[in-house]
Amino acid sequence: MTIDIAVIAFYMIAVNVIGLSCARVTSVNDYFLGNRTIPWPVACFSIVATETSSLTFISIPGLAYISNLGFMQVALGYVLGRFLVAGVLLPRYFTGNMETAYQFLQSRFGLTARRAISVIFHITRLLADGIRLFATAIPLSLLMGFDGYWQAIIIIGLTTFVYTLYGGIRSVAIVDTIQLVVYLVSAVSGILVISHIMGMPVHEIFGLIPADRLIFFSSGLENGIKGFFGTYNMFSGIIGGALLSFASHGTDHLIVQRVLSCRDLPSARKAMIWSGILVLVQFALFMTWGLFIYAALGGKPFDLPDTIMPYFIINKLPPGIRGFMLAGIFAAAMSTISSSINSISSSTAMDLLMISRRDIPEKRKVQLSRVISFVWTLVMMLIAVFLKDTKSPLVELGLSIASITYGGMLGIFLQGALFKKFSDRAALAGVVASIASVLAISAAFKVFWPWFVPVGFAVSFLTGTLLNMAARR
Repeated sequence: MTIDIAVIAFYMIAVNVIGLSCARVTSVNDYFLGNRTIPWPVACFSIVATETSSLTFISIPGLAYISNLGFMQVALGYVLGRFLVAGVLLPRYFTGNMETAYQFLQSRFGLTARRAISVIFHITRLLADGIRLFATAIPLSLLMGFDGYWQAIIIIGLTTFVYTLYGGIRSVAIVDTIQLVVYLVSAVSGILVISHIMGMPVHEIFGLIPADRLIFFSSGLENGIKGFFGTYNMFSGIIGGALLSFASHGTDHLIVQRVLSCRDLPSARKAMIWSGILVLVQFALFMTWGLFIYAALGGKPFDLPDTIMPYFIINKLPPGIRGFMLAGIFAAAMSTISSSINSISSSTAMDLLMISRRDIPEKRKVQLSRVISFVWTLVMMLIAVFLKDTKSPLVELGLSIASITYGGMLGIFLQGALFKKFSDRAALAGVVASIASVLAISAAFKVFWPWFVPVGFAVSFLTGTLLNMAARR
């Protein structure tokens, strides 16, 4: 264990050294947008690293272990959704000098809409990324022998916070790129280690995996209406995944902040579209890893799917390699948490407090931004501390929370993009109706989370449009 702890400690120190060395913050615009000089490949890698949290690293292999490759249908939808973002929403964001995604709503509906959707973004991100932080604490707690998870949460949260606080978006994006490489190399290494442990080449291990575990596509109609709305299938996956990606990458400032940091619209579009292709490859890699763990462990049953990966790493891998794998988990987690802290702080500063428009010295604006980052780091850590274990994979829980609000947010953004005149009250009423409807449906029926965004979007768009038509009569 000593070697593993040393590897993890070295990694955490190294990323902070690199992140701090990249810090050249001179203004609040530089702190949150990198003065719009981030190269598109770096923005692309940052998008992928940001959306790839410890949930992806831990839960996606666990999901493949307990089921099959059906989640890949969602990943295909993700690619389609990014083309929609690049074609429909990004041109609007590069008209003018947008500081956040929600400034677009102010230009179409007014300041109330901007601030209301910003608040929804704050709540969604804090809850979803609190879950991600909690998931990352699981393997570190097991490795260190902690009694509970709070010690691990503090270690990871504070380690991530240091370079995020001082370097802003530029440090976050550069460190994200490094962390992307680390966790992808970890996944490839995991597959090769299993091949070595089993004494078999990679292609032969596929022959040990049951055929039902290799199922990729499903119509969802095999088990009637229950299967259609309660499983990963071509409809819930591709349609739900496309709308989820359209919403998350087009309306969530966590992702939009990265493309706003690019030099121009063509660069932003390349970063967005290529990120979808990379994510598709990445999901295939992680799910393959999960199937290989299934073969290596002989299908050993687990009470919680999110304990499969930590169990395999801690109990089946040799020292050193085990530490490198855990560093991969932390890389995935830190990339998301650092990005989330910076984007939430950006929205707080720009959308709610509007410090960029205040007549105070630029140095003071940067100081205030750093204080905001510190406060949201503490809040996220507190949320993670109070989380309890769930029988569902944490990746699905995190996506479910985000999907409850994404449909309504997508509705109001498209209303702003497609209509020249639209009532702000009607649009916001649609968002409220969307969130309430998804919450009610999820509580009353066993509807699978990929349907949350399509349902929420339909309710938001139709409700807002009908109320807008009634108001104009």
